[in-house]
Order: sequence, then structure tokens, then C-alpha cells
Amino acid sequence: MPNPNAHLAFGIDLSRWDFSSDGKQLVDFDVIADHKDPEVSFVSMRSGVSWGYQDPWFSYCFDETHRIGRVRMPYHVLFPGEDPARQMDNFFRILGDADLAITPLVLDLELDHGQTKARITQTTRLSCQIIQQRTGRKPIIYSRSEWINRFLDLQSLPSHDLWLAQYRWPLPFPLYTPEYPCPPTPLPHGAKTWLMHQTTHRGKAIGG
Repeated sequence: MPNPNAHLAFGIDLSRWDFSSDGKQLVDFDVIADHKDPEVSFVSMRSGVSWGYQDPWFSYCFDETHRIGRVRMPYHVLFPGEDPARQMDNFFRILGDADLAITPLVLDLELDHGQTKARITQTTRLSCQIIQQRTGRKPIIYSRSEWINRFLDLQSLPSHDLWLAQYRWPLPFPLYTPEYPCPPTPLPHGAKTWLMHQTTHRGKAIGG
């Protein structure tokens, strides 16, 4: 049966959780490069969290993704109660001399920390403004529809591309969880379209 999503670009998401805790087992980017059906077109990697944490394997993932010629998409986890400027300073510090003219940046919104919807929206808005001021482009927003509806006033923000997570409840180890079929539904209130759909949380690793 033909794959109805065959025309969509396929990518993977990496962070320190995809490496062994002792650092001896690394993600193999040659396996990623050789993977077919589907081909890996882009790799998203966690840069860090808030204003003081850097993912220990970000630089490795960023450099290796460039080596195999795939699109790099760094994402930064936002703490809604912390200073947006400090958090974005950390994001850009981690990015270093990356060519931001061709590197899509992503804000990861999945933590509420007991903050109000107004505070979360304000922190998000200011973080997005800082990214746009420094790069000339709006960041992609990663979250889940249910989270956005509860904690973010999406309609008060400028229009942003959305990376939406919607996947099945993970099966117990060592089973892998089947992907959730596209498209993600329903969309968050106020959203008319989506850019990316994260279809699984604990799918079978590619190169990991």
C-alpha cells in the first residue's frame, strides 16, 4: 500500500537521552545518512534548557548533522517563569558561530511550572521577539495542542510555524511504539495549519 505521507520530509529528534550515560555509545550519524524509506531529511537536537544548561551532546549532534548534509534544527526548552533575555542569551551562546541565516530555530514549550497563562504567553512572546531581532526570522514553536490550549494565548502572538507533538502512549520496554498517523488533530485554538508533526515518543531509534 502506498505511504500517504511519502511526500512529507522525515526527521528525527536527538538529545542526551539518545546516548549512553557513560558516553561510550554514541549516535551513529553514518547510519542516519544511510537510512532509507524514509530518508532522514533533518535532525532536531536539544541545545539546552532555560538560562544555565547546555545539552552535553548538542555540539556533537550539530556538527555531525552538518557533516552528513542534513538540515539542522536546534531547539531550546523554555522555563516560563525565568527571564526570557537570559534564556535566549544561553540559547545563542550554545549556538556559537552557527549560520543563523540557514538554521531554523525552535522554542520548546511543554513546561508550565505553575505559571499563569498570561505569564507563559509573555515569556514566549519576548523570547520569540529576541530570536527574530537577532536572526531576522521567527522561531518555530514546539508543543502539543492540548498544552497550548491550556497555557498559551496563541492568538495574541504573531503567526509562527508549529511543530506539534501527538503520539500514542509508549509501550513498555523493549517494545517500540508505532507512529501516530498524520496529520495532528485537532489543531490548537487559533491555529490554521502546522509545519511538523512529532509522531512518536519512543519509536525505534535510527543510529541510536
